Amino acid sequence: GLGDLGTNGMGIPIGKTDLYVVGGGFDPRRTLPVCLDVGTNRPELLEDKFYLGSKQSRLKGEKHMEVIEEFCLAVQDKWPSCVIQFEDFQTEPAFAILRKMRNRFVCFNDDIQGTGGVILAGLINGMKVQQTDLKDARVLFFGAGSAACGVADALAAFLISEGLSDEDARKGIYMIDRKGLITDIRPEIETYPDCKKRYCRNDNTPNLKSLIDIIEYVKPHALLGLSGAGPSFGQAIIEKVCEYQLRPLIFALSNPTCKAEITAKKAYEFSKGRCIFAAGSPFLPVDYNGKTFRSGQGNNVFVFPGVGFGSSIIKASTIPDEFFVEAAKVLSKCVNDREIAQGKIYPSLENLQDISARIAVKVAETAYEMGVATLKKPVDLDKYVRDRMYYPNYD
Repeated sequence: GLGDLGTNGMGIPIGKTDLYVVGGGFDPRRTLPVCLDVGTNRPELLEDKFYLGSKQSRLKGEKHMEVIEEFCLAVQDKWPSCVIQFEDFQTEPAFAILRKMRNRFVCFNDDIQGTGGVILAGLINGMKVQQTDLKDARVLFFGAGSAACGVADALAAFLISEGLSDEDARKGIYMIDRKGLITDIRPEIETYPDCKKRYCRNDNTPNLKSLIDIIEYVKPHALLGLSGAGPSFGQAIIEKVCEYQLRPLIFALSNPTCKAEITAKKAYEFSKGRCIFAAGSPFLPVDYNGKTFRSGQGNNVFVFPGVGFGSSIIKASTIPDEFFVEAAKVLSKCVNDREIAQGKIYPSLENLQDISARIAVKVAETAYEMGVATLKKPVDLDKYVRDRMYYPNYD
């Protein structure tokens, strides 16, 4: 969503390592923020005498992949158990890199897998509030980039783990890109990346373009905004979703706040306080009709520190998608039944380090079950994990 920043994007990995320390228990002396300088296509940066990055066009294709591979090999050579997190890559390269590197290095892509895990947790709890079995839910994705595909993949993986076939797990997933609902009627569908093809409707779904027409056809239980396009869910859209669901899930997940598909205030007002709202960015509480509504924040920080720490502490040889599905299940259980009854679907960030510890323990357990942990299994995994977490304080 932030575009081509060149080396000006260095603040992003610095911020991520801060969160690994504060939220995930990593010793700051064992973290390293990295921004790979592969050039930039922005003329204002190339012409800026103070720009610190390489003044050349961005690498792409095989040359870009060669740089990523060389970096991963160098990290593996120096620190064989190091966890590498990929962040803010364009959609097609993001999936291509993950596909090529995931079984060779201890790595994951937070935009794809981390987002998938945290939004899956919100869907699990949101459907409990709505009293809809997630197996029966129709989920409409507004956006078809790496984050949307990551969430769809996580949802499908969860449903498969609950007993559905691969085909049935994808039946309730509808995806919209800038041309409308993705269906096999489109002549250019063969040129689409695999991540979008997986969710191409092949069941005679009409080739609809208008969001309101799509909502009318799908009658979604949840509308997820992952477009990065800014305000897109107007009053007519929210009211149309509410025609079909008493407590619809409205998730405006694009970051930063100015890119969100709708604000919390408008979501609650347009739905007359009926929607279950979550966003990628924080919103202030909303007072509506004598009641105060507090929106959930589907922030990846709930998931990636725990997955990273759990993978690192038991020296996992790879980081499979199952880690993120299990992390989502743990995160969903960090909200109790009383809170869910009140419409709360995410826990408080104040409890982040405990949440990360729980996720790390579950990830470690899953690693041993899958045979990807290389450390001899400790007798007490929970104690082993918590004893090795770094706790930032000034005592």
